Amino acid sequence: MEQDKNSGNWWLSDVNLTTEDDQIGYWPKELFDLIRNSVDLIGVGGIVQASPSGVSPPMGNGHKPTEDVNAAARVMKLEIVDSNYKIQESDKYKLEKLLDSAKCYGLKDGKGIVLFSYGGPGGHSCGI
Repeated sequence: MEQDKNSGNWWLSDVNLTTEDDQIGYWPKELFDLIRNSVDLIGVGGIVQASPSGVSPPMGNGHKPTEDVNAAARVMKLEIVDSNYKIQESDKYKLEKLLDSAKCYGLKDGKGIVLFSYGGPGGHSCGI
């Protein structure tokens, strides 16, 4: 997530090592009165909603995180652009984990360039 130095608009990008970066989200600066010049907190999360039958859908790639970092969906090499437009590694910042349905989903701290792994198969009675 970074704020464009010239326009003041905000961008969320997936930085790829082998291909062109993917632009995931764009927010005009006018949408955010409280973050005109910088932010102190960024949240990353996901929500799944059960169907009327009570069955919750899969999250991520449908697999819970394990010791194998390739098993589940993951967020890797999160970089933060500071107020001086310098890249800071995310391991300099505190991460807070929130998981309210461990029966059907998982969340695991990463190692190396993997910040965290997440996901799960969903199923019946996944609510909190």
